Amino acid sequence: ASYPVSTRVTYKFPARGAQPPVSIYWSDGGLMPTRPELLPDDVPLERGGGVIYVGEKGILMHETYGNKPRLFPASLMEVAQKVPKTYPRIETNDDPQKSPKHRMNWANTIKGKDKASSPFDYAAPLTETMLLGIVALRTGQGKKIYYDGETGRITNPTEANQYLHREYRKGWTL
Repeated sequence: ASYPVSTRVTYKFPARGAQPPVSIYWSDGGLMPTRPELLPDDVPLERGGGVIYVGEKGILMHETYGNKPRLFPASLMEVAQKVPKTYPRIETNDDPQKSPKHRMNWANTIKGKDKASSPFDYAAPLTETMLLGIVALRTGQGKKIYYDGETGRITNPTEANQYLHREYRKGWTL
């Protein structure tokens, strides 16, 4: 299969209990996200990647790998300084993927000597969600897919389920 040079994918999650519905907008291949209204004009959108969370009270944004987190309006940064760190952090340079400490955490977790900084019970559902964008691309440009996370199946269009699993080659089974 051939894929486009750039993509936009929209993920829509229904309300859960008291939590309202949430939409996530993914763009890649040089496509830039829509600039949030609350973001000051002098704040650039990073071309190298990053994340923008738009909430009711403001915006949280950071570069790739969580680098340089910022809140807008700036008054929210003062409040954030008082929030305690509740998860252990791995001190890294600007690129955690190139950090020896980041790689050692990964290796030591496999060996049972450390706890993962991104545990599988968190990372697996996140990865599953993002990979559904690839399934949508394979299903057809502009097509919506509806996924049931409980069953791990696409409910519509059902033919998209063919992209969720594959037969392993001989010698590569799990």
